[in-house]
Amino acid sequence: MFVDLELLESTAMKRRIYYFLRFLLIFARELWNANIAVVKLVLSRELKIRPGFISVPMTLRGDFEVTSYANSITLTPGTISVHIPDDRHAIVLHAIDIGDDPEAIRRGCTDVLEKNILLWSRDGDPAAATPPMPPPTNEQGMAP
Repeated sequence: MFVDLELLESTAMKRRIYYFLRFLLIFARELWNANIAVVKLVLSRELKIRPGFISVPMTLRGDFEVTSYANSITLTPGTISVHIPDDRHAIVLHAIDIGDDPEAIRRGCTDVLEKNILLWSRDGDPAAATPPMPPPTNEQGMAP
């Protein structure tokens, strides 16, 4: 087998595996909740949605981190990642319903997805997984 036992026995690797499995469970919960929300929208008699684009600040920088984040957003029903600027300080996504509070979507992406990706992608260090405060946004919910 090609498994390095010393690597698996290290505390950092154990933390990373723990946080990765934790992310999978959290993502599965979010996936379930998003499916239920989209089903409710589809089956409702009145289509009261407010689709739109929203910019979500991010601290992820590595290719693997950014790709994991963008794919997690796209795999969640009702959202799709649309654009990542070259500086990688934000991700633009389209949501089927941004509602009255675009900040709730930003907080959800940051607190649920980004923070947990940082935990397993950066040696399971909770200090490295604390994203900074997002920059101010204009009335359309886009970062200036």
